[in-house]
This record gives sequence, C-alpha cells and structure tokens, in this order.
Amino acid sequence: MTTARCPMCRSAHTRLGSVRPLKALRAAPGRLARVLQRVPRRLVGRRPARGEWAVSEVVSHLTDAEIALAFRIRKIAAEPRGPLVAWDQERWADGGRYRRTPLREALATFAALRRSNLAYVSRLSSAQKLQHGRHPEYGRLTIPQMLAHWAEHDLNHIEQIRSAHRELIGRGVGPRRGRT
Repeated sequence: MTTARCPMCRSAHTRLGSVRPLKALRAAPGRLARVLQRVPRRLVGRRPARGEWAVSEVVSHLTDAEIALAFRIRKIAAEPRGPLVAWDQERWADGGRYRRTPLREALATFAALRRSNLAYVSRLSSAQKLQHGRHPEYGRLTIPQMLAHWAEHDLNHIEQIRSAHRELIGRGVGPRRGRT
C-alpha cells in the first residue's frame, strides 16, 4: 500500500491505493487503450478548455513521461546517488507537436516502451532497487518511489482523458445522444 507522501507530486498516491505499483504499471497500457476506444476520433485533438490538453496531447505526454522516468531509473541503477535531470513537460509538448501525433502511434509507442521498461526494472538486483538519485527539484528519489509515482501518474492522466471526453460531450461537441 502506498500511503507515504510522494516527493514528486507531493501528495499521497490516493488513486493507486493498495494496488502494487508494478501491477498498475503493467495494466496501464490496456486501461488506456480501453478508455481511448470510447473517445470519438474527431474529439482526440480538441481541448476541453483553455489551458487544458487534448486527449492526443495527454497520450503523447504519457509516452514522453515513459522515456523521462525510465531514463531516471536507468541512471540510478547504473550511477547510484548521481544527479537526475528535470524535464519541462510543456516545452516537450510544444517541441514534440503533441497535437499532431497520431493517437494510434502514441499509444503503440507508450505500450512498447512500458513493456521494455518493466522488463528492465525486473532485471534490476535488490541492491540496485535500493539506490537513489538526486533530482534538482524533488531531492532524493528512490526507484520504488519513482515506480509508485509513475503508476499514479498513469491513473491521473487516464482520469484526465475520461474527464476531457465527458466535458466535450457535455458541451455538445461530441456525438449525439445514443451514439458513441
């Protein structure tokens, strides 16, 4: 059970609850795919409100987060107690042109990266899993903390996609009643 306060999001991982992070991480690509099936294609690039990401942007963000967080885990495993780099998600979104990335491509990339990253984590020794790195904003980060954050991050963004879909449908932007 993950009740400790996360140094990255500075809160308890309430969405994760008693689910083990690795189990949630393994389930996330399938969960994400099921949620995306409910979003009409013409809505994936629409932003639900000013300053909020469209569904396509959220999925691209999850893909880039997979890369960034995986790099940090590899850094800790290979170079314990070393510095970890920060990343600016808004600049990555702009630079990566998230809204132009085809949804299927982003989802497939996310799923492939997740499988590879979980395989990597499973190969780490117990000693490697106990190591930590130093992040400029969050301070000392351990691999178990990062895995829990990673799982919670997925769940937060899956709910964000559900909310965006509900918001767009509620405003009459989506399909008419009785259609999906």
